[in-house]
Amino acid sequence: MKTSCKILYYFVVPLNILITAAVALAPAHAAPPLKNTSILKSAAVKPHEDLFRFAPGKYRPLEIAWPENYIEPTLKYGLNMVLPQAVQKSLNFSAGYDRWAGLPTLNADYFMPVKAWNDKSLFFAPRLSITGKREAFSFGAGVRHLMTSDTMVGFHAFHDWVRPRRPGEEFLKQAGFGVEFSTLPGNHSDLSFSVNAYFPTNEKLVVGQHATTLVKESLPTGLDARFAFLLPPLVAPLDMRLSGRVHSYQGERTNMTGYNAALTVSSRDGMFNASLEHAKDTGKGEELKVEGNITLAFDWTELFTGKTPFSAPYQASDTRFDRRIRDSLYNRVVRKHDLPADRSEKRLNLLASVSQRTVAFTGGFPDLPHAQLTVQVSQSPWRDCAEVVSDSRGLYSGKVTLRPGKYRIRLFHKGSGRISDEREVLVRESD
Repeated sequence: MKTSCKILYYFVVPLNILITAAVALAPAHAAPPLKNTSILKSAAVKPHEDLFRFAPGKYRPLEIAWPENYIEPTLKYGLNMVLPQAVQKSLNFSAGYDRWAGLPTLNADYFMPVKAWNDKSLFFAPRLSITGKREAFSFGAGVRHLMTSDTMVGFHAFHDWVRPRRPGEEFLKQAGFGVEFSTLPGNHSDLSFSVNAYFPTNEKLVVGQHATTLVKESLPTGLDARFAFLLPPLVAPLDMRLSGRVHSYQGERTNMTGYNAALTVSSRDGMFNASLEHAKDTGKGEELKVEGNITLAFDWTELFTGKTPFSAPYQASDTRFDRRIRDSLYNRVVRKHDLPADRSEKRLNLLASVSQRTVAFTGGFPDLPHAQLTVQVSQSPWRDCAEVVSDSRGLYSGKVTLRPGKYRIRLFHKGSGRISDEREVLVRESD
């Protein structure tokens, strides 16, 4: 009996699918034949996958979503299987796929307490960020110390490496340091302050198009500071917090300066929250923002008994929760990670002056110190005329004597193929 049922199952089910598909594709009996054959030729035949829309679920092909949706959950699941619980708590991890660049992306930020005492802690903070256009690596370390049971001070230093996501590119580098301060002034108030300074440690020189320009890139010099102050309880059910931030990042072309100040008011029962924020930046302009929201809990029991079903989400407390300053020993460092590269472009000019039959010239290849350069002149074709050597700053100068006539003059570095722009000079007959 079981064998006959199995044979019937494998025979009837495919036959049912074929019959259903044939009926779906067959024209209706009442429909007259089409006379215009061009319509038949232009009618698009649907792909064979459409046949499965009539089939049972077990025969229907699986609909696969974009594969990048599975990258992050898969990697997180694997990390959760192999990493200890203490490491997982300190690791911020995300991954994805950039469709525009056609490359995978990855971000990992780890705060690693190395040593802790009763009144101080030592920590490391490595960070990795790979986007579709940029690669950034960072390593920081610091120490925090409890001066009193209600006051903490901290110091940290860091070094960053940034470059476009292209093989063989040179990294732009910067170093910096920061200071943190946090205290509980009393009366359930809370004050925190931090400042960070950023200094570029290298610059990258790139030859521009046609080898006549020199592009210089470096990270800007910068400074930013943040503060937050939870005011003493002026009104029993409300908490008011002042926060602000100032920043300035400067370079030859970069000028990013601005500030942000905000006042936030919230009720302790979670029902009311409002904020007033004013911001100004050289790139974004000035902005004033006011926000507010009301959150209510709904109770069906109160509605059925004829009472007001809306209430505050929590029960208001007359006092605040006391924050322990010791918890600040293990907070992440807050600083800027994505400073834009400062980029300036300079044209490689050649200056020339004529005195009688002597042509004096001067110029510079800033990226070619102590290099041997060839002076070329042309009435057609170009010919080598003299040799000069640049100094430690890549500057050069020299003189050549030419016969009367009209010439073009340039400098050529044969090792790299670098060529300065051309200058026309007119050498006249000497008196």
